[in-house]
Amino acid sequence: MRWLAVAGGLLFALPVMALQFLPPRLVTEVSASAFLHLDGSGRRLLAVNGQAIAVVWEDSREGRPAIRAAFATGDGEFGAPQRLSGSAPAFEPAVTSLGNGFVACWEETARIHCRQIGPEGRGRVRVLGGTAARQITLASAPDGTVAAVWAERAGRHYRIVSARLVADGDGLRQRGRQIVDATAGEADQLYPAVAVTRHGTVVAWEDRRQGATRIFTAFAPPGAAFGRWSLLNDFRPSRIRRFGNGTGAMRPALAGDDAGRVSVVWLDKRDFEGGYDVYAALSTDGGRHFGHDELVQDPLGENTPQWHPGVAMAPDGRIVAAWDDSREGTSDVWYSERGTDGWSDDETPPGGDGEGRQTHPALASDGDGTLFLLWREEGGGRIRLWLSRQRVPDAP
Repeated sequence: MRWLAVAGGLLFALPVMALQFLPPRLVTEVSASAFLHLDGSGRRLLAVNGQAIAVVWEDSREGRPAIRAAFATGDGEFGAPQRLSGSAPAFEPAVTSLGNGFVACWEETARIHCRQIGPEGRGRVRVLGGTAARQITLASAPDGTVAAVWAERAGRHYRIVSARLVADGDGLRQRGRQIVDATAGEADQLYPAVAVTRHGTVVAWEDRRQGATRIFTAFAPPGAAFGRWSLLNDFRPSRIRRFGNGTGAMRPALAGDDAGRVSVVWLDKRDFEGGYDVYAALSTDGGRHFGHDELVQDPLGENTPQWHPGVAMAPDGRIVAAWDDSREGTSDVWYSERGTDGWSDDETPPGGDGEGRQTHPALASDGDGTLFLLWREEGGGRIRLWLSRQRVPDAP
């Protein structure tokens, strides 16, 4: 349980976290020489649709980076991986649910490629955006479409672009393309994240217009354009100019629930001596406004850099964040649940710690509120992906 200091050095404890995960199932494995990368903007690498589970990743088992997917149904094992990308090197996938299946997107030939996928097969590839497009992320929308958001070059810099994907036979149709924020000037906008609720669509991204990398958000009501950007993270200016313009923040991830709440997590270096920390904020109006910044990891993770944060929200409003850090001497996966008293003690899932390197977690929730946790393990000359589902408490 999380211990907190009070005046006089006394300690008190928050309640023990109830969320636990089952022993994981193997998704796939490759030789460590066939590098497997579990990364993507907004960390949308895992999706659940009814009883079907989809996982996407990048690996070079055939000699060059390619995007693959694997599927499991119910409590079954994962089937053989399907290759989604073409013959060119491909990077940074994302996946979400659409209809009875899924949509996966990735970067290939400096453009965004998308297709419908599922255990029964794959649809035609649809190319989005212009040249020099990258860092695609996805979110399922209540109206049965998919929100797609990516970074696309406009002149010398990247801008965040949004569109909707709609199922069209065995392919996809794009509609409603718009620039999320056109006011950046001479600065890049990168690594977007997106969530869609009944209130509208919210996008978060890394923005460099203020000299240090900060997290901006923008909100669009249903069927409307995005409004003016808002600054998300608190900022500590640098007292010594040669060390930069101030503390940076990066890699936002978003999740929403049926009630219209949105949670965002990101990496934040305001405590620059300890490296990046995981911070979070909550919106109760679909992402139009966010509350104050909240430190996620517990005091045992202090002064240890955190990496690869992800977040999921269950339909009942539960919020869980996951990341990796090396506070125990090796890289392990950690997670924390947000309760009424703040964020809980950090825990590791079964198999998420110990020998080897456990890294790059991703989270998702199904329609019944069960949470799923995916991560990458490297050790013994192999790289493996593991998926664990939430342990359902025994009936009283």
